[in-house]
Amino acid sequence: MREIAGRVREELAAGRSVRVGRVVDFKGFGGRRAGEAVAVFQNGPASGSLLGGAADAAIAASIAGTSPAVLFELGVGDNDAVAAGLACGGVATVLASDAATIPVELWTALEHGWPVALVTRADGDAASNPLVLVDAPATRTIERHGSLGDAAADEEAFQTGRQALRLGRDSAQVQLQGSSRIVVEAYFPTTTLVVVGEGQLADALAAQGALLGWSTAIASTWNDASAERVRSLGRPDAVVVLSHDPEVGPLALAAGLATGCYVGALGSRHTQSARRETLRAYGLDDDVIDRIHGPVGLDLGARTPEETAVAVVGEILAHRSGRSAASLRSSAGPING
Repeated sequence: MREIAGRVREELAAGRSVRVGRVVDFKGFGGRRAGEAVAVFQNGPASGSLLGGAADAAIAASIAGTSPAVLFELGVGDNDAVAAGLACGGVATVLASDAATIPVELWTALEHGWPVALVTRADGDAASNPLVLVDAPATRTIERHGSLGDAAADEEAFQTGRQALRLGRDSAQVQLQGSSRIVVEAYFPTTTLVVVGEGQLADALAAQGALLGWSTAIASTWNDASAERVRSLGRPDAVVVLSHDPEVGPLALAAGLATGCYVGALGSRHTQSARRETLRAYGLDDDVIDRIHGPVGLDLGARTPEETAVAVVGEILAHRSGRSAASLRSSAGPING
């Protein structure tokens, strides 16, 4: 959705119609990246792609209708899926919306990289426009824009959308609300990982973050610029403190704890205990200090800096997703997020 947001906003401002389609559920395909979308414009070619482009033509034809919002299923065979770079075929549930019914604040938030949730009643009811929730960075509040049509539905949608925002990652789900199907989508900016400290582990963490498409930064020294960088982090982000400097570590941790991001700290249990005492002296309560993941990382038996980076990044992903990081073999939930 981020890739098409600017063009969609421009087309709407010019008074031209736009239909937007995105996958909100799927079976098969070997997993898909959340947040993909395609826009079909009144003039000019479509923008964006779904399912590796394997079904773009079918999707463009399917979403060119007049209903404000409609859900439909689209199957892709194994041969077409593999040719498009997917692991295998599958069936996708696609939500198509008239972009004009979506509050413009959605497109603005996506362009600015702010966390945003979109709740849509997908029953073809022309009176039911979507509800948009914007996690405004300046005020750290959840702004509400639009309406599903009545106060009770809006309040339920607000609570559902807020829960989706708390996951801290792109997501989509279809729910039943009375006799209607409600689609809840959440879109987050790219994760920013700030590493405070330097060395081989810092470099390995930066490499792992880059592999995931994250924005990574290594703060080798603690100064006003690095402090401001940490304080600007949001819920999708992470700070990992590697420095054992007693003057740097607690300050960096306190700055991270002032945000909603993941906060991790390298060091022995003795080091963690000493930092805790310092943070208490700074006036932080135990329940706030308990947010620190320290010693940082999952228990993977990691030994090398590269293996340790995998353990740390894995814990960040589990934290963002609200998962326990247990083996998929022993879990009963969905395997793709």
